[in-house]
Amino acid sequence: ADLGVREDAGLDWCRARVVVAARAAGLAPPAQSVHPDIRDLEGLEASCVRGRALGFLGRAAIHPRQLPVIERAFLPTEREIEQAETVLKAAAATQGAQALPDGTFVDAAVVTAAHRTLALAHKR
Repeated sequence: ADLGVREDAGLDWCRARVVVAARAAGLAPPAQSVHPDIRDLEGLEASCVRGRALGFLGRAAIHPRQLPVIERAFLPTEREIEQAETVLKAAAATQGAQALPDGTFVDAAVVTAAHRTLALAHKR
C-alpha cells in the first residue's frame, strides 16, 4: 500500500531482490510477506505460486484459513519429490555435473535443491 502498488506483480522486482540478498548472505530462502485479503484465497494461491517461482519458501499468514493454501503452494508435489529422488540417485552414482536422460542438468546447486525438496516433503 505504501508504494501504491495495485497488483501483486508490481512487487516482483522487490521480492526477487530479497531472495537474491538472502542467498548472497548465506541465509535460507525467505518467507513471503502476508496476503492482506483473508477472503481472497484464490489470489493468495496465485501469489504463493508466484512467490515460490521467485524463490520464496513459505509465507506469513494473518488468518488461519490461509494456512492450508500456503502449505499446498510451498510443499513439494509428488512429481517434484520423484524428481528430487532421481537427482540424488544420479548424484550418488556419478561425481560431477551430468545430464539426466530427461535433459535435467545436475550439479551441486541442483543436488542441494533436491535435498531441500525432500526435507520439505518429510514435513507433510
